Amino acid sequence: MRARRVLMAWEQGAGFGHTTQLARLGRRLMAEGVEVAAAVRYLQLSAPLAEAGIRVMQSPIWPPPVQRPDDTRPASATLCDSLGRAGLRDTASVRTALRGWRVILDAEQPDLMVCDYAPLAAPAARGRCAIMQVGTAYCLPPSDLEEMPALHDFAPPLHHDRDLLASVNAALADEGMAPLERIGALFAGDDVFVRTFPLIDPYADLRDRQAEGPILGEKIGPARSDARGIFAYLHPQVAGRPDVMEALRALGPQLEIYVPGAEPGLMEPLRTAGARVHARPAPMAEVLARSRLVLHQGSAGVATEALLAGVPQVTLCVHGEHYLNGECLAAAGLGLNLPLFDPRVRVAAETIRTMHEDEDVHLMAEAAGRMHRAMLAEDPLDVLTRRCLALL
Repeated sequence: MRARRVLMAWEQGAGFGHTTQLARLGRRLMAEGVEVAAAVRYLQLSAPLAEAGIRVMQSPIWPPPVQRPDDTRPASATLCDSLGRAGLRDTASVRTALRGWRVILDAEQPDLMVCDYAPLAAPAARGRCAIMQVGTAYCLPPSDLEEMPALHDFAPPLHHDRDLLASVNAALADEGMAPLERIGALFAGDDVFVRTFPLIDPYADLRDRQAEGPILGEKIGPARSDARGIFAYLHPQVAGRPDVMEALRALGPQLEIYVPGAEPGLMEPLRTAGARVHARPAPMAEVLARSRLVLHQGSAGVATEALLAGVPQVTLCVHGEHYLNGECLAAAGLGLNLPLFDPRVRVAAETIRTMHEDEDVHLMAEAAGRMHRAMLAEDPLDVLTRRCLALL
């Protein structure tokens, strides 16, 4: 009798977050005697999976859709905007991806597919194996949605749900597959696990079951009562923005910073100013324990870790998903959101210092940290592993 097989699928999004999260689950499943393989969007980001001993392959690449004149305009008001521009509006692009998944499914014969922001993997796998949908809240909307809700008002929606649904269903028909009844069905499965706290779930009011909570690589405890540091975790293009760099330099020795992939010259002004510059990732639990404020771009991972530590946050966001996370934190009184895509926004050291010294925000963040640490009485990774095994 062959071992049970799991195929992990990742199609859209970027960064190590997807492969890191899948690797954590994969380790647990392999410890239960399950064979695990992963089809990923970017092979260059597959190191966490390879280090876990998980076999890795290229997932089907969505060919870019035929360009339209409005492609020069920003489009992120709904998730359909992001997916449409990635290729979902083009039947030929969808058809290519579905055929790619069919080849992989024929070869792998999985008993369970775990989909992490893989909108076309699940339709391709229907009727062939069990499906577990897992992901951060933004990437995993409720599957019963007839229309994707508008998430911000910076720009109007450009891609309509009915058009994307027609495109997907035309491709499914070409491949002899059953049509979808609604756009949300792209995210349907036998089970769904939203690895986010409800606080930063943009669909929280639309879910039948609230988000289950984050899957962490380490336990995050509270920041020390005497913590005074400012920790920044930023991408090079954000840290290198003139107003951001000027503000960071002004923080001097109070600043501790990690900028993945930064050229040495970019960090030199900060070193000269006395900042502690990390050349590689530092353990977040240790960094947060000595921090009174965190600067980051609004990623769900850093937002969650700072939330658990009870540390206020300043989010310097550059796209829609991160903007939503920052808005949720700010609305809860836990931080300040600075959307860098807004031409009116400028980052200043005085703004950061004001947040650092705000006692009311600090007390709110401490209380939120206690509440969210209590929500993890049962490890969400234990829960997710158990539910995957139940599907097997």
